[in-house]
Amino acid sequence: MSAAVSELDRARALLERMGFECAPRVLAELLERAVRENLSLAQFLELVVGTERDFREERRVRTALKLSGLPIGKTIDAYDFGFARGVDRQKVEMLATCEFAKRRENVLLLGDPGLGKSHLGAAIGVKCIENGFSVAYVTADELLEMLRRDEEQNRRRQLRRKYMTAAVLVVDELGFQELERRDAAALFRVVAHRYERSSTIITSNKGVGDWPKMLAGDEVIATAILDRLLHHCHVVRFEGPSWRLKELEEAAVATTKSRRASSR
Repeated sequence: MSAAVSELDRARALLERMGFECAPRVLAELLERAVRENLSLAQFLELVVGTERDFREERRVRTALKLSGLPIGKTIDAYDFGFARGVDRQKVEMLATCEFAKRRENVLLLGDPGLGKSHLGAAIGVKCIENGFSVAYVTADELLEMLRRDEEQNRRRQLRRKYMTAAVLVVDELGFQELERRDAAALFRVVAHRYERSSTIITSNKGVGDWPKMLAGDEVIATAILDRLLHHCHVVRFEGPSWRLKELEEAAVATTKSRRASSR
């Protein structure tokens, strides 16, 4: 028994010297599985390497999700495609392959508030991370605030490290307020810098025709931004009643029924 343990310890030490992190910790369990399933030596080696690979991939995704700033728990499977009208499920599933990111194309998710644009924007971002792309998530207000601050402090290089160079940038909730001209110009700098270098996903409650008014009423800046965004772009439109209002209505109905039942 002591010899077997010693051999196992030597095997663990060898794996650790080779840079394995997970496999040494679960080596005994892997050996038990190999014996139980009567695996060949080649199959056992594949099991060891596969366990380490899966561990590193899970850690990479977990770390990338944390660094991206993406909201937690947003997945495509959790989105109710039967709720928002006009959402092309096939187009969304095609975007989930992340081929658009490989081609450095953009995505616009447009429609009224409460229809799940932010959910799908974040969910596509998660898929991009799973497929090996770097992702940065930021709301439009947060991005513009950082742009103002960095411009005042002359720190544009610091901004570029994340929001300029990420393979996929998700800008959420653009359009809830009209932009000042300097903010519209700052947004143009981001879009222009990323144009054909990387992909940008934007969710907005404004249709493309309303963007000039949203962008400080400056048609020149609006045209310049839209020209670069729409050149290589996938547009998904959302229609229907608000998802959040529907949930509130259902909650109110349930509360009313509960009160009536308790008063009987």
